[in-house]
Amino acid sequence: MAVKDAVGRYGEDLVARRLAEDGWEVLARNWRCSLGEIDIVARDGSAIVFVEVKTRRSDAFGGAIAAVTRGKLSRLRLLAGEWVAGQDARWPEIRIDVVGVTIPRAGRAVIEHMRGVG
Repeated sequence: MAVKDAVGRYGEDLVARRLAEDGWEVLARNWRCSLGEIDIVARDGSAIVFVEVKTRRSDAFGGAIAAVTRGKLSRLRLLAGEWVAGQDARWPEIRIDVVGVTIPRAGRAVIEHMRGVG
């Protein structure tokens, strides 16, 4: 389990760094409540974005983004609602993005960002 956790953490670090480079403000990482965890909460302009990061070492089982099921998206919507309910600020746009990270045996990681999936 330690290798899987390290791969996931590496993917989340890559994504958080990429979002910051793109001008996003990362507000929280690995935010938890009794319902589960949100990998990254960030601000993209006036939008608050809940980012699910899936990291894989290959596409053998359909790729990283394919691992985000309807059930997972439903849970993310609930988690997003919990996070927003605990904040004083309000946002004109709230969305859920999924970022897939594939780490090949050689070369750079491949990052695929899908916006507004949930």
